[in-house]
Amino acid sequence: MFDEGRDVPPQWVRDEVLRSWLRSREHGLSPVDQVLLNAMPCREIQHIRDRHQRLLSYAEPEMQRLFRALGSAGWVLACLEGEGRSIKYFGSDSPHYKVLSSALNAGVDLSECVAGTNGPGCALIEHRPSVVCGNEHFLHELRGLSCVAVPIFDPTGKLIGALNASKPFDGRPVGVLESVALTTRAVENRMVDDLAGALVLAIHYRPELTDSAMRGLIHFCEDGEMLGANPSARQILDLDFLEQGQKRVSFSDLFSCHPDEMRRSKNRPTEVECHNGSKLYVRTESCQPAPVFVSVVAKTDCPSAPPPFFADSSMKPLFERACRAFQHGVPIVINGETGTGKEVLARWLHATGPASVGPFVAVNCSAIPAGLIESELFGYVDGAFTGARRGGAKGKFEEANGGTLFLDEIGDMPLEFQARLLRVLQERTVTRLGEERPRSVAFSLVSATHRNLDKLMEKEEFRDDLYYRLTGLRVTLPALRERKDLDAMTDHLLALAAFPDAPSILTPEARDLLRNHVWKGNVRELQQALSLGQALSSKGVIDVDHLPDDIKVGQPSVQRTATKMGVLADAEREAVIEALKKYGGNVSTAARELGITRATLYRKIKKFNL
Repeated sequence: MFDEGRDVPPQWVRDEVLRSWLRSREHGLSPVDQVLLNAMPCREIQHIRDRHQRLLSYAEPEMQRLFRALGSAGWVLACLEGEGRSIKYFGSDSPHYKVLSSALNAGVDLSECVAGTNGPGCALIEHRPSVVCGNEHFLHELRGLSCVAVPIFDPTGKLIGALNASKPFDGRPVGVLESVALTTRAVENRMVDDLAGALVLAIHYRPELTDSAMRGLIHFCEDGEMLGANPSARQILDLDFLEQGQKRVSFSDLFSCHPDEMRRSKNRPTEVECHNGSKLYVRTESCQPAPVFVSVVAKTDCPSAPPPFFADSSMKPLFERACRAFQHGVPIVINGETGTGKEVLARWLHATGPASVGPFVAVNCSAIPAGLIESELFGYVDGAFTGARRGGAKGKFEEANGGTLFLDEIGDMPLEFQARLLRVLQERTVTRLGEERPRSVAFSLVSATHRNLDKLMEKEEFRDDLYYRLTGLRVTLPALRERKDLDAMTDHLLALAAFPDAPSILTPEARDLLRNHVWKGNVRELQQALSLGQALSSKGVIDVDHLPDDIKVGQPSVQRTATKMGVLADAEREAVIEALKKYGGNVSTAARELGITRATLYRKIKKFNL
């Protein structure tokens, strides 16, 4: 009846299956198509696994536990990434399971647009658990299977994959949906637990279920901002709706009480009124301080040390905030273009921080060759590899023990080593190459990058779980062209480099050239330009001829560059306005139209004062 285009009675085929059949036909699929023979090359499979290493690290332990329970009953398991490709398979090597292995092995694409109606394909499309058995599959080659799949969501509510259980179809009802759903929830809870919030709450409508697998979990940082939540909490608190109207969600946006009341209640479920008027039972799962990376020190006020480099009054609160956070063991991430002073700020934080008596160890993550990064960071024992130093050597992590570790250009760290770094930061132990004994480490942590980590996470080139471990406070240093104190900065640098008896001055023409330069190299470029001017000048007077050639010839291009940047900004602003108008202010839909994330769109709304 379906093939003939006739209406299919709903009592014969479930709505979920019929919807998928219709979508499969719209994709141009035929029931006789074969997808199981389209094996992916091993190199591409490894690339996919590397991209989704974070998901695998959370899913594999729970899949092993579930397979021990269901494997003897003929079930096999697979974990799929968000686009429908299998990245992990647990099953039997028996010839009896050949079809199952072909259908679920790593690299097989089970997305609905490729494999038609199937359990994981439907779960990913409909964002809910799906059961597809026997002839409910669209493709003939899959009709010998029963599939039970549950989607996996990360702490931000984003769909990132699915967990699937399958066995040969024998005509009997399947009874493992609850087991697969509970395992999926355990995977999601692992991701939420890794947020390591300063305040972690368990919520449910019934007090006894706040300590069950059915509980909602939600994490907050020290200032009350929500870090993330599992799907149960997101559903109970209607977080998707709340996040549409605001960039950040805080404790006060969700609950009528104060966070301190929950801390005092400890492990006792307490009835609390929510933002939507409903009443829930809330239990404090933990209220430990956010993770720190330094030995325990007494809390002290931020010292009255001078700023790390010359800055006007508008930048001083930035330094004070960073100093205070660092004093209490909060990891810092410094963003800024090349030459804005990221390492200078990192060294100042170390000098004024709780580990100032220890070493300052800088690691340029983009400069270490891939083949040496492991030995450089983790160290090695005697004989670990050909050419290893006799007696072994400490890695950078161990060298920084008791001091400060500065990870420069963290955005350029290879993806495969990001997981290793995350483990060190989580467990605070390091194992040298060739050794099995872990060694404890404790250090303050500062990271820096010139790259946009938000965009790298969107492209899955930077692990978001590592980002949240690194980022206790994010400090952005402005580019020199964005600062309003160029003249004062110039005079400050001139005074620092001048001879005591021969201070240098700039002619008005030379100063105008400096004012109009683009300064792609920022403070570092200005410093070098002034150093050259002082070296070439006579009697301490720096004129146009004493400045670098690229500054002298670059003046005409400045106005054109600024004009182009202004035109692009205007076009971007108009595109945001049009998208918001088109969808009646719905941020989520407008973001999809623009091809950006909701968080990015919120930033642009703030940037353009919309």
